[in-house]
Amino acid sequence: MKHCTVLVGFALCMIAPATAAFAAPSKSSGDFEETHAYWSNGKLPATFHLSITISVDGDLMTYRGVNSTDPEHPHIAEWSGKLDGQLYPFDGGYFDHMKLLEVSPNEYLIEKYRDGALVVGEFWNYLPEADKWVRHGVVARAAADGSSKAYIEEFSRVK
Repeated sequence: MKHCTVLVGFALCMIAPATAAFAAPSKSSGDFEETHAYWSNGKLPATFHLSITISVDGDLMTYRGVNSTDPEHPHIAEWSGKLDGQLYPFDGGYFDHMKLLEVSPNEYLIEKYRDGALVVGEFWNYLPEADKWVRHGVVARAAADGSSKAYIEEFSRVK
């Protein structure tokens, strides 16, 4: 009986930290500021400023972005979803559906749809050694003006 109790206790000691690790947001979660941006159409505003809060918690990714390029009229974008590659309805203004997928550790594919068409595709990569996110994206059909562009944006952790 003593042997069984020790084995059960050992198993619980091994499972508890693993369970906590899966339940806690990843090290990639937190507040980040845009530190570099490139837009292929050449229309990146000189005052471009984007702050993001991002959380990866198990199979759930949550994003909140505040674009304060125009400080008098900041644009806030928020979304959250399962990282399972399934298409889900989304009520966020420009898009009506989203698909999120974890491609590999710290790499995510985000697809945004409107009226059944893919309009934005993004690859998000968290670089742990630099403690920053890098987003590569393509706007196939811009929500506002109908143009398209590719973009790269880097976000460093707010200290």
